[in-house]
Amino acid sequence: MHTVFKKLSAPFLAFLQASGLVSYIILISLFFNFVAPNFSDSSENFYAPMLMLLLFVISAVISGLLVLGRAGMLFWEKKYKESFTLVGWTVGWGILYLLTFVLILSN
Repeated sequence: MHTVFKKLSAPFLAFLQASGLVSYIILISLFFNFVAPNFSDSSENFYAPMLMLLLFVISAVISGLLVLGRAGMLFWEKKYKESFTLVGWTVGWGILYLLTFVLILSN
């Protein structure tokens, strides 16, 4: 699989990484839509913060891997320019997604 990543251009790989992150965020949002109403009982207030903190930590790891995983490997291989270029493209695609969602929601 390592050779597959070498064949992809940095902008396209960054697009895939940003798209994966957005897809993950959409899945988490759907999860909250289905789970949040179930925590309205006062007897379950103890579990809501536990669930939120666990989900936060796991999401941070998954998001970090999606955004920085390949760039970290490139950095480890002393390919600093390619690593920072990939991070820059990924952030750029993320900003584009953000602006797209803001435009959609503002209409």
